[in-house]
Amino acid sequence: MLRHAASAPEFQASLGRPGPGGYGRRIMIVGVIGSGSIGPDLAYGFLSALVREKGSKVYLLDIKQEALDAGVERIRGYGRKGVARGKISAKAGAALEAALVPTMDMKDLADCEYVLEAASEELSIKKIILKNLEEVVSPTCLIGFATSGLPRKYIAEGAKHPERCFVNHPFFPAWRSPPIEIVSSGDEVLDIRMMKTIKHLGKVPVRTADVECFAADDIFCNYISEAARIVEEGIANPAQVDKIVNDAIGGGGPFNVMDATQGNLLTVHCQQLMQEAETGTPWFKAPEILTTQGNSPWHDRKNPHDASHDEALAKVVLDRILAVLVARTYFVVDNDICEPAELNWLTRMALGFSKGLLEITEELGADKAAALCESFAKAHEGFVVPKSIKEKSLVSFRRNVKVERNGDIGTVRVWRPEVMNALSALTISEIHSAMVELEADADIKGIVFTSYNGSLAGADILELAALPTPAECRDICLKTHPIMQHIAGMAKPVVAALRGPVLGGGAEFSMACHARIVAPDLVLGQPEVNLGIIPGYGGTQRLPRLIGFERAYAMLRTAESMNATQACELGWAHGEPDANPEAGAVRLIRDYLAGNAKVAPVNPEPMAIPSTLPTVDIGHRSLAIDKILVDVILRGLATNLADGLEIEADGFARCKATVDMNIGMGNFMQNGPRVPAEFLNE
Repeated sequence: MLRHAASAPEFQASLGRPGPGGYGRRIMIVGVIGSGSIGPDLAYGFLSALVREKGSKVYLLDIKQEALDAGVERIRGYGRKGVARGKISAKAGAALEAALVPTMDMKDLADCEYVLEAASEELSIKKIILKNLEEVVSPTCLIGFATSGLPRKYIAEGAKHPERCFVNHPFFPAWRSPPIEIVSSGDEVLDIRMMKTIKHLGKVPVRTADVECFAADDIFCNYISEAARIVEEGIANPAQVDKIVNDAIGGGGPFNVMDATQGNLLTVHCQQLMQEAETGTPWFKAPEILTTQGNSPWHDRKNPHDASHDEALAKVVLDRILAVLVARTYFVVDNDICEPAELNWLTRMALGFSKGLLEITEELGADKAAALCESFAKAHEGFVVPKSIKEKSLVSFRRNVKVERNGDIGTVRVWRPEVMNALSALTISEIHSAMVELEADADIKGIVFTSYNGSLAGADILELAALPTPAECRDICLKTHPIMQHIAGMAKPVVAALRGPVLGGGAEFSMACHARIVAPDLVLGQPEVNLGIIPGYGGTQRLPRLIGFERAYAMLRTAESMNATQACELGWAHGEPDANPEAGAVRLIRDYLAGNAKVAPVNPEPMAIPSTLPTVDIGHRSLAIDKILVDVILRGLATNLADGLEIEADGFARCKATVDMNIGMGNFMQNGPRVPAEFLNE
């Protein structure tokens, strides 16, 4: 169930710093059943997401006092470690403990709006728990089942309210790994509730079909089994396999993962499920070595295996591993078990590979992928080569952006939840291609621009920090400006739907749209000066033209933020804050199409500048960067928007020539956004 090495960043569990699930505050009471291997980890993750919401509770239930006590201590240990390492505040740590309610009485779960069973992989035990739980909770309580492979249809069979029963499959380590696979109940209203609940609890829901082992564990367990066969056949030892695989595709290696998670027997269980499924064959039978190994470690740290190997061995091992990974990935694709972009993200985040498996297959190429799978199939009876691989027809997909169609309204959705939807160069390119696609679609009359959860954290700082020269800093701006100008110039209305933090590049892209609808929890800002840079995607030019010179002048120079009400009052956003900004964006588009509302891009004409400039206290921020910023604002606004954007690009390049840009960027990457940089002000 939970054995995969995740590459997710540390969760955000400090007061005033919401996690990835969302930014609205509301009391939530949830329950976790099972205080064994994963229940406490899940409970801690939920507590971390709810810590800001006074009155929220997480019940942890077990029928054995010893297990319950151990689970509580594990949760408290996580909290103490987080405080000691500076990941969470002492106040947040105390709030975490206060919100945890251990219990051995299921009746205590009566007020829960969501309960996650994480006690057992046995179907019979899950059914007993479900029966007892339904006697206690309200008919509106959502019930999730943490399982690696049991289909929902079997678990929910015989339930009083099967429509509120879901599979919720998390990943190791459960307290911080973002994804959770969701098998829906088929009830549209409850499906939406479940997705919102999982997001609110700090996780990223990924929909999968109701099949044995869903998407990730189908791929993962077959990968582990093949690695075990290689060892069982005496081809390579565990250390060699781990090194060969990790060097090629990351993930730490299959046996390192098994040692961390003690997942050998669970893999055997999943293999049996897949073997007995309608699509099963004898090939799915787990190798005996997994059973005999049990929970014993593969690696003896005192007497480690020799990991050295030659190229010939590496090729043999890697060819077999890749054949299995490619085939099972495309089995998921061909059978519509998981949407391709989400599957690619899932295999990177949940399985820990350096890239998603669809990307890895793409890099192999259709010919090599087919050759690997066909060769493996000849040597392994019952191994099925998916149709797409046979036909050398690899799926086309965007990595970081989704295109959705709902009637005549299209949606461009940035989907990088693990980095708060930061705008990398690839993401920006995919936004552009998505806009062009919808622009050319005659059936689409308007476009909503949004993200996974409505937030847009800004440009990808790692990419910006890596730019080596002023010329390349200038180029990245000049490559992005035409994309945003294209969006602004589209004949179809483009409305941004936003919530939570909308910062830096995220705010700049939103300003290229024709209007913006924002949720009450919006936090809007251009914080670039805190990093020793200036806005480079149009912020210095569009923000003043939207909200007026004086307010924009102060915001840009001080990194001051703005809330939703202020954004609406000043004209940055349309109308009033909307609890459902996506629905609000659709309404605005329809009103515009009916002739009942106006939306328009930012006025590109020169802007009047006051003869006396406002006095602004920039605090600790860089004098050198501020000088560049003021120059860019004043010269850019005195001309048209297109020329102003070129002036901005030149100014962004000038930042690179300062010492303070390196200081600001370095401080952000090392200490995060809350620690002020110590600029030299050269």
